[in-house]
Amino acid sequence: MRTTNIRLLPLAALFTALTAIGAFIKIPLPPYPVPMTLQTAFVFLCGLLLPRREAALSQLAYVLSGLMGLPVFISGGGIGYIFNPTFGYLIAFICGAPLLSVLAGKTLYQNKMAAFTVGGLFIIVGIQLLGVAYFAFLSAVYLKTPLAFSRVVYLIVIFIPLDVIKFALAAALAKLLRKRIPALVP
Repeated sequence: MRTTNIRLLPLAALFTALTAIGAFIKIPLPPYPVPMTLQTAFVFLCGLLLPRREAALSQLAYVLSGLMGLPVFISGGGIGYIFNPTFGYLIAFICGAPLLSVLAGKTLYQNKMAAFTVGGLFIIVGIQLLGVAYFAFLSAVYLKTPLAFSRVVYLIVIFIPLDVIKFALAAALAKLLRKRIPALVP
């Protein structure tokens, strides 16, 4: 069983902080409570630069720090945030970062760009679907106002192209960083 590499923990903590900072760099998309943020760009970069365990720990630390009350989420923090429509995206970050780590190790850094691109698109769509599914569930069960199908489609259609751009930029930056600072990550 592989253990966490201690020298990578500061880098994981850095990505925890960057994800928190990314929550405050946002563009509102009225009329929905889910703005476009730079969080996903930092989640992508985290997954592309860290091994899967450290990538997952980074995002788990981010979510747990917000649930413990630190105001690191888009709308603050605290345990009640699980009732926020954007919480599903936060759950998706915990899953998405380590999946990207595995994908990058098997494709990006082996120069299998077609496989990397397809796998990246699946991860982006998965993050969006989990976020929107949680939003729809919360709307229907907790808020008692079911989310219209047109809103679901709108949320997915508007966010996927934005995430594809952030993903491509994160991949380019990750390749550059790995070349320039080989000791940064294994």
